Amino acid sequence: MSFLNSRKVSWIIFGITLLTAVVSLFFLPDIIPVHFGILGTPDGWDYKMGILLFPILLIFLLFLTGRKSKDFMFRFARTPLNSIQYNWAVDGLLLFIFFVEIWIITEAFRYR
Repeated sequence: MSFLNSRKVSWIIFGITLLTAVVSLFFLPDIIPVHFGILGTPDGWDYKMGILLFPILLIFLLFLTGRKSKDFMFRFARTPLNSIQYNWAVDGLLLFIFFVEIWIITEAFRYR
């Protein structure tokens, strides 16, 4: 159980996100939808290299949520989180970004 409560899970999520982005570059069309209107139709498009922004965002968040920022948040929060809750919150955010990446990849194949 200590493995699930450590930062190793965050790095595994980052690795899966990076691997998914790199592998999808070989199969995505040159232009992919990245923004969708209220009805679900794409209204924003980008080059397929834009899919690499997801791993960049994840690595930025991993370094931003490092040890010092956690201690700062614990010190000044009204209801401080313990380290297990903090790691699960960070992992939840990283998983959300990963699922958005998967969604954009699947929508790119749908609107090919």
